[in-house]
Amino acid sequence: MKDFAKKLIDWHQQHGRKGLPWQGLKDPYKVWLSEIMLQQTQVATVIDRYQTFLVKFPNVQTLAQAPLDEVMALWAGLGYYTRARNLHACAKMILAQYAGQFPQLPEQLNQLPGIGQSTARAIAAFCFNHPASILDANVQRLIARTHGIQGSLKTRAENQKLWILADNLLPKDAQLMPTYTQALMDFGATVCKPTSPACQNKFSSSCIYLADCLAFKDQTVLQIPLKIKKVPSKIVVSEMLLMMDEENILLEKRPHSGIWGGLWTLPETPWVEIKSEKEVSQVEFKIDQFRHLISLANPAAYQQGRVLAPHKHVFTHRTLYFSTRIVKVSKTEVEWNDACHWIKLSELASIGLPTPVKKLLEDFQLLDRV
Repeated sequence: MKDFAKKLIDWHQQHGRKGLPWQGLKDPYKVWLSEIMLQQTQVATVIDRYQTFLVKFPNVQTLAQAPLDEVMALWAGLGYYTRARNLHACAKMILAQYAGQFPQLPEQLNQLPGIGQSTARAIAAFCFNHPASILDANVQRLIARTHGIQGSLKTRAENQKLWILADNLLPKDAQLMPTYTQALMDFGATVCKPTSPACQNKFSSSCIYLADCLAFKDQTVLQIPLKIKKVPSKIVVSEMLLMMDEENILLEKRPHSGIWGGLWTLPETPWVEIKSEKEVSQVEFKIDQFRHLISLANPAAYQQGRVLAPHKHVFTHRTLYFSTRIVKVSKTEVEWNDACHWIKLSELASIGLPTPVKKLLEDFQLLDRV
């Protein structure tokens, strides 16, 4: 497509997003952090968390040397916790193998934990003017529409086609790579949007590619990228134990893999799948279902515990309903496995907690309690 890059850079000078805290940076640590945080998370959510993270961990050295629990605590609420674990592992590797300096080539960056091909190219473009295109969801959509690619972008063939097209559209001047890369992101996020793109508004002419866009000519803009029918979200239920001994609470450290990996949560029963929300209140839980985590010397304490109405928490591919049973005990009445630990209430704010558990403890005014 003729003048693709020039049109985009010219557009960005007038209409690109301004004032984002990671824009215009050459520090690969700060660019890398923003790129990882922005995966699967909206810009508005990332802005405050990004700045808070930099105050705590201002450079790759401080991040690499921090305990993982501190990193997870600061990441809690952003979701997709594998990102935080990879962030920590990547920082350690950069410190150990590259003396704390980020490598400059996309191929080297791509070998680091949690840095995919598009993220590697973004870091290289923003920080080192490397001539390689990114291909995040916004850019995939823009290129697929302008070039009329109607197949599934999930297939290897179409994905390879997009990479070739993206690299052929780069500006000739490598010094323009940071501006061009930011413009790609901004245009896809604000003009060539997934729904209600600018070209579908008859009162708007803000798309700079109207004359050349094949999808616009064929009236297939809203059909590109091809949408794959989603599998219905599963509904699961469980019961959590809010077990307290005066100023202590029993928490389980989740395995690093799986949902809430590496976070601290309340001991809970295995998740049970149900067919509909109508069945939520029909599921019965017993102390035996906690046997893999704890055992009570006095099982009656479990039966006497107060049970709260189920809370709802929506994940990407499932919905969890969990009821909470409040049980007050003495530590001597409980046996627990290595995954569980008694945590002081005054320490809760400094550990990583899943959002629904954190909200529950806040409602009971147990967080930030001394």
